[in-house]
Amino acid sequence: MKTVLEQLCDYGAKASTLGLCAGTGGNISARDGDVIWMKPAGYSMDELTPELLPGLDLTSGTQVHGETAPTSEYDMHLSVYRVRPDVTSVFHMHPPWLTGIISAGVPFRPLTTESVGYLGRVIHLPYEVPQSSMLAAQVRDAVRDHDTLLLPNHGLVTVGQDPREAYHRSLVAEDTAKSILAAAIVGTPQFLSDEQVCTLLAGEAG
Repeated sequence: MKTVLEQLCDYGAKASTLGLCAGTGGNISARDGDVIWMKPAGYSMDELTPELLPGLDLTSGTQVHGETAPTSEYDMHLSVYRVRPDVTSVFHMHPPWLTGIISAGVPFRPLTTESVGYLGRVIHLPYEVPQSSMLAAQVRDAVRDHDTLLLPNHGLVTVGQDPREAYHRSLVAEDTAKSILAAAIVGTPQFLSDEQVCTLLAGEAG
C-alpha cells in the first residue's frame, strides 16, 4: 500500500497530465498525523517525489521535515486542516475552463447528479489576494461547511479524505465547467435546482 506522500505525488502528477494546473502553478497537501506534507515552492506537479515534500507542524506551522520551502499558500492549507479534522488532503488547482467561467461571472451549478455526488456542497467566494492572510481566513470559514470552493480569478480548492478524493473533486469540477460551456454553446444550461441538489445530498448522507 502506498504511503500518503506517494499518493500525493501520484495524484499531483495526474492533475498536471490532465491540465488542472500549468507550470509550477497549483499546490497540494496531505495530513499524516500532526504533520502536513505540501508541494514545495517552485516545482511543477509532475516533478514531485516524496523526498522533495516539506512537512509542517499542524499547530505551529513550523517546518519540521524536508529542506525545500513549502508552497507560498501554506497558510491556506493549514487553515483547512485546523477546522476540518475529517480532511486529510487539500488540492488547490487552476483548471482553465472552470477558472474562466467563474471569472466571467457565469453561474457554476451542477448539471448532472454525478457532479453533486463528487463535488458535495459548492461555494463561490469573492476574490482575495493569493497567498494573503485574508484568503486563508476566507477559505477557513468557507470550508467548515463546503468541500469545493470556487475562487474567481484564481482557481478552486477541493478537500478530501485522501488525495484521491480531493483530486477527483478537482477533475469533476473542471469537467462540469466544460459541460456548462457546451450547454451554453448549443442552448441554455438546465441546471439542477437547489431543491434537487439538497435531495441528492440528503441521499448521499443517508
